[in-house]
Amino acid sequence: SLPPRWRAPAVCAWLGPRVHAVTYPVRGGDALNIVCVVQQPAEGAQPHAQAHAGWDHPAAGEQVRAALSGLCAPLRELVASVPSWGLWVLHDRPPVAGPGEMASGPVALVGDAAHPMRPYLAQGAAMALEDAFELGRVLAASRERVMDIPTALQRYALNRWQRCARVQRRSLRNATIFHAGGLVRLGRNLALRGLGGRVMDVPWLYEGVV
Repeated sequence: SLPPRWRAPAVCAWLGPRVHAVTYPVRGGDALNIVCVVQQPAEGAQPHAQAHAGWDHPAAGEQVRAALSGLCAPLRELVASVPSWGLWVLHDRPPVAGPGEMASGPVALVGDAAHPMRPYLAQGAAMALEDAFELGRVLAASRERVMDIPTALQRYALNRWQRCARVQRRSLRNATIFHAGGLVRLGRNLALRGLGGRVMDVPWLYEGVV
């Protein structure tokens, strides 16, 4: 039921004050997924409360349309064609401060358990995969009796925590850029128009080696 212009196999992003949206094809192009991130307090949330715990709550289309009402007509057209929406509230913790936050004794944390991050760099799952790769590598050394398990887990944490913290910080920085208003917004738009994809490239992340 999508308008024809939205059937191209492309990833698109729209940035606006306190909001951004991303669309990308799924199921081999049979469907289009749209994610809208709106910067606002959770309805009815109290300080330190676990409001809307979990990630699969129904959301009213009117809420989404109201949040995106100031953005471009093509995006509003797409939003109007979506039959239903799900809602989840973003939760995170400060960036990892040291290896002790990822491993202690015979226990290690990976993925969101170790370093939850905002989705503004789309790297949460990627960091979990990198964690798993590194964890497998150090545990192989443990199986070969090169080091015991607590030492192996400490090595895992030492090798991972700084990269994970850097991705967490960059995600927060992107949130400020994506949702900017005023002069920052104008500067961002000019940079994107003039430099294109080079503005969004992150070589240390995408070309990095675990």
